[in-house]
Amino acid sequence: MPLTLVIGGIRCGKSRFAERVALSEGDSPWVYLPTAYPSDPEMIRRIERHRLERDERWEVVLLPEIPEPPEVLLGRIMDIPPNATLLLDGMGLFLGQMFMGRENVTAGEALDEAALFCDWMAARKGLTVVVTDEVGSGGIPTTVAGRVFADALGELNQRLANKARSVYLMVAGHPLTVKS
Repeated sequence: MPLTLVIGGIRCGKSRFAERVALSEGDSPWVYLPTAYPSDPEMIRRIERHRLERDERWEVVLLPEIPEPPEVLLGRIMDIPPNATLLLDGMGLFLGQMFMGRENVTAGEALDEAALFCDWMAARKGLTVVVTDEVGSGGIPTTVAGRVFADALGELNQRLANKARSVYLMVAGHPLTVKS
């Protein structure tokens, strides 16, 4: 099955649109994977809200409270049944996990790890819908870590878009078809 990429800024409707795509184009079972760790009370509430917004059709896979090394995180995600429709929300937080606790990791190292994951997502039998943050429309981050992360996510988004059958850019709750 194809890979679909839904990209956009913060609070632009990416998740809602991605869910509609997954339900209309994918087959049961539907698996929702929020990639945030419950790191603080606000994030815990946000994750819980996402979980509650998914009806009984969705299996919600929550990450543990303590961030895991990249290889453990990748293994956990790759255990999702290959025929399930997977909604991964979102790639920016997922890539952030690749940097977590690894202050000296380079964008290239994180990309190498994430590229293997991109290949896996593109090769899945079930539909995979990936939500990601657009970093190319904003300013250049003021910190080295911010620039390394933005460069890595921008490159990862390009790799995903190249592998995807469909790419949608969300603007104020409206999808613009970039690739179909």
